[in-house]
Amino acid sequence: MAAKQMDCESIDQECSKLNGLNNQRYIFQYHCLINSWGNATIEVCALNRSIFGYCAEYDAAGGLVQDNYDLDCQQRHPPCPALYNSAEAYLYQSCYDLVYRKRANKTTAGPKGSSSSSGRFSGSCLPILLSIALAFRKPYG
Repeated sequence: MAAKQMDCESIDQECSKLNGLNNQRYIFQYHCLINSWGNATIEVCALNRSIFGYCAEYDAAGGLVQDNYDLDCQQRHPPCPALYNSAEAYLYQSCYDLVYRKRANKTTAGPKGSSSSSGRFSGSCLPILLSIALAFRKPYG
C-alpha cells in the first residue's frame, strides 16, 4: 500500500544514467529499510541494488541503499538468500528485529513504575519521504 502511494517508479530520475548504470536494471523502487543506526525504519524511493546475504539498510548521509555487514541475515531465522533485490528486504523480517529490540529496550528501561510498550510499533515504517538522494545529483557546471 505505501509503495503504491509513493509511486517510486514514476519518478523521472537521471541517477542511473549519470552513474553509467543500466537504467533497465537499476530503477527507483520503494524500500522500507532499517536506518544505519539500526534504531528506526525508513521509507525511501531509491535505486534498487543487489544485496549479498546481509540485511539491507539505508544510509541517509550517503543517500544510498547498502548491505549492513554487521547483520548477516543468512544466519537469522528465516534466513535470507545469498543474493536478493534491496526492494525485497521487507521479506526478511528478522533483519527488523534489531529495531524492535532497540525500541523495546528504550521503552522498558524507563524509571520504576513507568509504563512500557511493546517493541513493535504500529507502522511498519516511519513515513519519511525523501527527495532524490543528493549523492546522485548532477554536478554544477
